[in-house]
Amino acid sequence: MNIIPLIGGIGFGSLGLFILFDYYRFNKGAIKVYGKILRYDEYESKNKDGRICTMYRPSFDFSANGKVYEVKSKTSFNSKIIPVGKRANVLYQQGDESNARLAKGNSYWLGILFIGLSIPAIYFGAQ
Repeated sequence: MNIIPLIGGIGFGSLGLFILFDYYRFNKGAIKVYGKILRYDEYESKNKDGRICTMYRPSFDFSANGKVYEVKSKTSFNSKIIPVGKRANVLYQQGDESNARLAKGNSYWLGILFIGLSIPAIYFGAQ
């Protein structure tokens, strides 16, 4: 038994399951509206190879219940996925509008990727 890959695999699998659960929980009751991209905050991030890449975090607004909400996304992207000023699909929960998400970055694929990476790690760690 090799403990490091086993622990890493369990960690990746747990993270993947959390992402899938969060995606399901949020989308189950989400309301879809149109919003508008206001701006992008740029920052530099270092990946595990040591390379520096520019990341973009969008801010957007949308209307719900007669109010306009401005939200800074919790998700960053490696490009400006939607041009500033353009309409975008926004998902939000009734009563929790400040935690709205862009539909474009709200996907279950990241959860599946983490679970997929965990399987070989658990397999090799358990041997």
